[in-house]
Amino acid sequence: MTTLEAIGFTFAGGSIFFFGTLACFGCAVKKRNVNIAPRCAARHPDTIYNPGASNTKKAVQYRGNPWTGWIWWTLGLSYDTMIRGIPGTGTRRGGLEGSMLTVNLDGVVLFKFHALCLKVSAL
Repeated sequence: MTTLEAIGFTFAGGSIFFFGTLACFGCAVKKRNVNIAPRCAARHPDTIYNPGASNTKKAVQYRGNPWTGWIWWTLGLSYDTMIRGIPGTGTRRGGLEGSMLTVNLDGVVLFKFHALCLKVSAL
């Protein structure tokens, strides 16, 4: 087996694994499984995925499709929003009120460090 064939097999196997795990995670989001994240276990299932949120007053809970929509929604969050509390992730009234999910300052510093590392590695 040549090196190019080995790279091809590795890429094909990795791609199959990636899309398989993405599909499984998307199914778990669509079923609104509370075991996706420990912080979601005590919250309303609408904080994970709300299929009817785009056309209602719960538009803050609209995160796109369950398979890849959460990726773009997460990338669109600002540091200020993460520190103050993410809208639609509350503990009362279907996730619209109450204590929101937040990220502490250590998490924001870690996000900025990873963004810097990504920029340096891209050079």
